[in-house]
Amino acid sequence: MNLQVAIVHYFNPEGGGNHGSLSPHAEPRCAALRSTILQLHRLFGARAASLNHLEKKIDSINDGGGQLQIKVCVTADKHLLNELDDLRMAGAFEIAECNPRTPKELGFECHRILQESHEEWEYSAYLEDDIVIHDADFLLKLRHFNKCFGNQYLLQPNRIETTEDMKHLHRFYIDGDYNPASTAIYRKSMAHKLSLNHLGENINFEQPLNTHSGCFFLNKSQAKSYFKTPFWHEKDISFHGPLESAATLGVMKHFQIMKPSAKNAQFLTVEHAGRNFMGLVAIAER
Repeated sequence: MNLQVAIVHYFNPEGGGNHGSLSPHAEPRCAALRSTILQLHRLFGARAASLNHLEKKIDSINDGGGQLQIKVCVTADKHLLNELDDLRMAGAFEIAECNPRTPKELGFECHRILQESHEEWEYSAYLEDDIVIHDADFLLKLRHFNKCFGNQYLLQPNRIETTEDMKHLHRFYIDGDYNPASTAIYRKSMAHKLSLNHLGENINFEQPLNTHSGCFFLNKSQAKSYFKTPFWHEKDISFHGPLESAATLGVMKHFQIMKPSAKNAQFLTVEHAGRNFMGLVAIAER
């Protein structure tokens, strides 16, 4: 499958605020973006080879990867892409210079980037700059879900943080129930309990109160229908804030968002490369 990705990236150490993009510490943000980009290529890129021991050579193989285009959306000089120049020079990503009305609306520019060429791609994806995928079957799972239940549903991953010191939880699901009123008008499938078989296990899906995942992936049919609506360019920031709205509100207005239920939460996950929320576990366990 081929994939286009638009990544929203902003860094301003003088901005002040709770988001990592406004932190005075550049290293974690740079490391997170590097991981985000590299993992996309590792999992979905086309180039793969096998070591032929008998003939002492390397054989190119097709293992299911495909064409991958990554554009990192930035505004002015508020970014860390100079620190990733090695990846850019290697063709790992392109820079998309954007001019939003305010930096807080940069995420909406990603929708514009995706809209411009969505008909050429099997999947179009929006990612915040610290969302890391570890599952090589990620797109296959999305495809299977929509084949089973239809394109009116948008399957979103559960976003997790992980520990590095093994003192706390191994996995921390950070998008638990939060402010149901903000999604109530859009949630029309709370009574729908979907289930499919995956490797001999029944996987259950339900509509969450918190629809945010910091990303979304649209197949070609979903992208075609979404970009015919006004939702992708409305710049409506009423869902928690501009960052969350850009990642979630437009697609939530058009699709019924589902996530794997808590019992099957690991079926589809992405990692939040920052560990802002994992710190809450340490505080709670004191």
